[in-house]
Amino acid sequence: MQRRIIILTGRREAPFLQQFMLERNPFLAVAVAHNLSSLTSAVDRFDGNARLISFLAGTIVPSALLSQLQLTPYNIHPGPPEYPGSHPESFAIWEGAESFGVTAHEMTERVDAGPIVAVCRFPAPPDCERLELADLTYGYAVKVFSLVGAFCADTDEAMPHMEEQWAPRKRTNKQFQALCQMPIDASSEKAAKLWRACGDDFISPAAAQA
Repeated sequence: MQRRIIILTGRREAPFLQQFMLERNPFLAVAVAHNLSSLTSAVDRFDGNARLISFLAGTIVPSALLSQLQLTPYNIHPGPPEYPGSHPESFAIWEGAESFGVTAHEMTERVDAGPIVAVCRFPAPPDCERLELADLTYGYAVKVFSLVGAFCADTDEAMPHMEEQWAPRKRTNKQFQALCQMPIDASSEKAAKLWRACGDDFISPAAAQA
């Protein structure tokens, strides 16, 4: 049977990732999804006999849909295992992390909790800003996709698990919103660090009271 791949990603990335998969294996059937609706349609079209690879997608795949997939699905997540959950770049900057990275893991019902199959770490530039770190991360995410994609193009087997483990503390969007609220008594140094971590989501005391 023809090997089937579903790539869940943004519209900008989709044609390049699809092309990579077909260059690796021209006999693949590759479908692209950009949201939950199109993903559901693709899974139904393939009767669940497909591999899902999610690349930097914000879509949370429900367990009911994951259970329909007959092959192990993978998610490529911005942030190393130390930063599961929401806005990993921001929390890494705020905590002064010296390195950052990208993680590929099996998709499970719980977000950023499945077994890890690939990690790519790199030095975090000193005093970097949120968008700067995100842009740098994107390039490494493409490298991780090439690793995961090449494996999945050649076999239906599951990727070997690494010994890497997710950190127990998973950040949430609510915690990110709280982080971006600058205290009235914050020092200029703390305010500057918060701005670098939060970018356009940074909220000064004056803005909060407006």
